[in-house]
Amino acid sequence: MRKIALIIAIICLGILLALLFSKPKTIDSLENTRKGTLVSINGEVSEEKTLSFGKTFKIGKIPVFCECEQIYENKKVKAQGIVEDYYELRVRILKIEIIDN
Repeated sequence: MRKIALIIAIICLGILLALLFSKPKTIDSLENTRKGTLVSINGEVSEEKTLSFGKTFKIGKIPVFCECEQIYENKKVKAQGIVEDYYELRVRILKIEIIDN
């Protein structure tokens, strides 16, 4: 029984590492994108709204959620995140950096 549990744990860990180190897919819209997909977005931030637990804004036309404190409105950014379904498809940002002020 322990051998089976160990084998399953090793397989799950391998799958998790493969997902973690996979390259993000560069997108311009969320059409034909499934939730759970690792994506990369480049563009200008608009419609920034501060919430008590993070920020929502749009990069280009893509709705985004970020647990960040810095102001990104009207700045060009490069972001990586995971597509999630929260009333509508949006991207939860994992990493974001400003390209141009």
